[in-house]
Amino acid sequence: MVTELLGSDLREKIIEISLKESAPENVIAIAFYGPYAGGYADDKAALDILAITESEKIQIKSRSKTLDSKKARLLIASRRIFENDVESEWLGGIIAENILAPYKPLLNERYLWIQEVKAKKRIISEALNNLILGFPELSRNFMIKPEYFMFESMARRAALFPLITYRFINILRGGLRETNRFLIMKGFNAAIEELVSEGKIYWVNDYLKISEDYIESLRGKRGIRLINFFRNIRSSIIRYVLTVFPTIIDSLLDDYRIYRLYKGDGGVDPPTHMLEDPKKYISIPTSSGTVLLSEKVTIEEFVRRTMPESQQNIRYEVKRLGGILNSVYKLRVIRDGGEEKFVVKIFKDWYGWKWFPLALWSLGTRGFAVLGKARLEREYSLNNYLLKSGVNVPKIICVSPSEKLLFQEYIEGKRLSEIIKQLYKEKDKDRRERLLSIIRRIGREIARIHLLGISLGDCKSENIILSPDDKIFFIDLEQAEVGGSQAWDIAEFLYYPGHYAIFSSIADAEIITREFLLGYLEAGGRIENIRRALSPRYIKVFSFFTPPHIIVAVSNVCRKILRDYVSGDEKIRPN
Repeated sequence: MVTELLGSDLREKIIEISLKESAPENVIAIAFYGPYAGGYADDKAALDILAITESEKIQIKSRSKTLDSKKARLLIASRRIFENDVESEWLGGIIAENILAPYKPLLNERYLWIQEVKAKKRIISEALNNLILGFPELSRNFMIKPEYFMFESMARRAALFPLITYRFINILRGGLRETNRFLIMKGFNAAIEELVSEGKIYWVNDYLKISEDYIESLRGKRGIRLINFFRNIRSSIIRYVLTVFPTIIDSLLDDYRIYRLYKGDGGVDPPTHMLEDPKKYISIPTSSGTVLLSEKVTIEEFVRRTMPESQQNIRYEVKRLGGILNSVYKLRVIRDGGEEKFVVKIFKDWYGWKWFPLALWSLGTRGFAVLGKARLEREYSLNNYLLKSGVNVPKIICVSPSEKLLFQEYIEGKRLSEIIKQLYKEKDKDRRERLLSIIRRIGREIARIHLLGISLGDCKSENIILSPDDKIFFIDLEQAEVGGSQAWDIAEFLYYPGHYAIFSSIADAEIITREFLLGYLEAGGRIENIRRALSPRYIKVFSFFTPPHIIVAVSNVCRKILRDYVSGDEKIRPN
């Protein structure tokens, strides 16, 4: 492309002057970058040339020449400084930047290609790290188009150095878009395949997913810094950067001038809004299809999408559910021939007086996810995981991380809290047996969840529903997590409902505890979780709600189960 624009004679002159100015015996590679390489140069555009030398010294300099009435800007960097900038943004990426956008090799194309792939591999790795650290749970489900990494690097560079925005817009405008997208993505695609072979990412149809091993390798890491344009500039070489900075700025001012001519726009501020949102290239699966990470789905938009266009007279009603800490609503969509129900959760941050009672309740015994974004991630990710594992949880219909909104299937049925209250009052033997069998089944289901390595986090009886077709559903999973305290789940399940038993027989609390624990152990639940649930650090928390005599009764049953288990009682050992 560049050869056709400039002619072979001028090309040879450029190589000649580059060799002369760069110490010819040490030149490794020469390339065009900027407007001519991107295919949008006009008659006034200067030639931007990058030359890499073999000098052992830290060297970076610029030269300005005139070739056949064209201005030529020559940027010269030693191999050491160039490769350090490629591998670790040693100069904030200001040299490596020139092989990330379209460029035209004039000397040693192979070397430049290897460096381009290295730089793009680093960019992809940094983008993956930022996704994992920014979305610790949600990133497990991301479906990423390869173009995400190109647009993410553009958006990040433009945010840190706004003037470069014009270059990106020029590169991807009009008829140049596909050609330049192909040139840029060629290096990204090669880097992606290297990361696939290393097991960090993998293909699912046309999407990339982050491997579980790679996510786990970053979980819990501290001190990983956000990418900063100048984070790696060494103070000892700032003077070298300053000597070439005018050349870099002049090149970008050419982009600004060309953009203004193309758009007829006299504005000054970089139009960063014209860059594509990278999040458009990340999808999140739901039961009704995929949604983009960038989408802002309101209730009105959700209703419009969910209902067929052919339906007439559609209206909806919203009614609040839940307590003071959560913004949970029941959405009824009423249309010709019937209605559908959904649960809408708005994940607001907990702060001030809303957070205080929860902190007071737990008293340091258990940490809770407070930020809305973190709770939404947990609800979405753990819901999907449990659903795939055969556990009954509400299907997620739609999610909008930017709005912190989640739309779920509405589960009809009776909450376990109602069943427990009924048990405390029920006198009929057969009905009591049926209700106790439900408690035992729930013990088995919670054991299944624990064996998957998941803790529910908020295992109150209000968050367990028995559906009309006799299935057990777990809802409100915003505090669930991989790992976590499974003993907390058992302690909360056993002690918290005790406040319903204030005026009931201790025997009822004892038999409910026994049935739950037997079901838990039958399904392979760990005996150690029961032992830990007896810890005073858990018991003290629930003493705010549950009368002391009930706590003592529940604890005694737990201890008896532990003794019988240790003694080898076959009735309580798992098959």
